[in-house]
Amino acid sequence: MKISIIAGSHRKNSQSLKVANFLSKILESKGIEINLFDLGNQPLPLWDPSMWEKDSDLKKFWLEYSKGLAESEAYIFVSPEYAGMASPALKNFFLYLSGGDISHKPGLIITVSSGMGGSYPNAELRMSSYKNTRIVYIPDHVIVRHVENILNEESPVSKDDEYIRGRLHYVLNVLIEYAKAFVSIRKSGVIDIKSYPFGL
Repeated sequence: MKISIIAGSHRKNSQSLKVANFLSKILESKGIEINLFDLGNQPLPLWDPSMWEKDSDLKKFWLEYSKGLAESEAYIFVSPEYAGMASPALKNFFLYLSGGDISHKPGLIITVSSGMGGSYPNAELRMSSYKNTRIVYIPDHVIVRHVENILNEESPVSKDDEYIRGRLHYVLNVLIEYAKAFVSIRKSGVIDIKSYPFGL
């Protein structure tokens, strides 16, 4: 199984990337191949309509940048909260996606906050990012609050650190089972993205 993780912070060596790397280690220990996209260290250019042109430079860039994305069976989106919103880098990433890239595959939202925030990016992504991508977000999500103080050591250093690690292990196990179950949906023959490429 392959899972793609998208670290959605604009910053290099961000807390979102720290969380993404923590998730990667857990999944790799389960024998899962990880495809990590770090939008801070490897930013995408701002999307523009030339992506709709078959041989445009932007289209060619995206095809190289996104290698392995469509072959993944599940996706994890890690977003900081910027001014009460999901990160612009992550929203820009979704603009690049076509209906066939991640459609009818499970997605997990992990939000990151330096304080007690982090709920708004989850609501925003659930509301607006699924329409044309056809990503299917699982009911569970995780908000990693006070992120600077946790996931820094091999072992937890506080009750909050211990709790969030347990919650992340749990939700990753749930995501894996969704990924297994959704294979039969995609193989069923009822999916017709060619006739119905856009959501309503």
